[in-house]
Amino acid sequence: MEYIKNPLYGKRVVFDGDSICQGSPSAGILPWANLIGDKNCMEWKNYGVGGGTVTAEVYVASTGNPRHWVSRTIDRIHNEYPSLDYLILEGGTNDADLLIDEPERFGELDPADFSGNYDDTTFTGACESLFYKATSYYPCAKIGFIVAHKMGRPAGGYGADYKRRKFFLRAIEVCKKWGIPYIDLWECAPLNPSLEAYYDPKLSGAENEAAGKCYIDGQHLTTHGYKVLTDKIEAWMMTL
Repeated sequence: MEYIKNPLYGKRVVFDGDSICQGSPSAGILPWANLIGDKNCMEWKNYGVGGGTVTAEVYVASTGNPRHWVSRTIDRIHNEYPSLDYLILEGGTNDADLLIDEPERFGELDPADFSGNYDDTTFTGACESLFYKATSYYPCAKIGFIVAHKMGRPAGGYGADYKRRKFFLRAIEVCKKWGIPYIDLWECAPLNPSLEAYYDPKLSGAENEAAGKCYIDGQHLTTHGYKVLTDKIEAWMMTL
């Protein structure tokens, strides 16, 4: 049998994002970072934090505490990992949920502006700042962005006018501007919380997990949900 080299084996990788990236390890539900990192004997770190936003200066309403800002955590990542083989980023869901009523914080995209002077308190500016810093800090690393799977059960479906999809489509635009490869799980993964095969709203999160469904609550994933997505992400990472 022909030997095929695994490009991920033994490499150094950092993941960052929101709760989808973080997973629920305390409940035994491991996210793609853990699964891919361990399977391929990688040196890995997952910086993902539940409730995180790509956009900076977004706060927890009940406490006033700052959220995990992916656009600024890149500085901490670079300080702790000056050299990387892979940097895999994710986010946008909480930005959409929290900023949808503040249209001025969506931001404008200038395809010709590569100055690095971006307003990271807007979603577009935060994406720009994130990719500018990522490519500056890690010019030799393989950098990629994950667009999350379908979430929620919107009455109008999952088209471009759905608030989360609107933010994800902007993230894709910024990826294209900066030449950042992305995987659009919204489009290429079969998961859909409107289909009972993947999520049963009559069941609790634990019952959905036990039944082998893909969603705990129509947004966050079960063990099986992560397995479906991890296989796709791992294959995509091997092409970077």
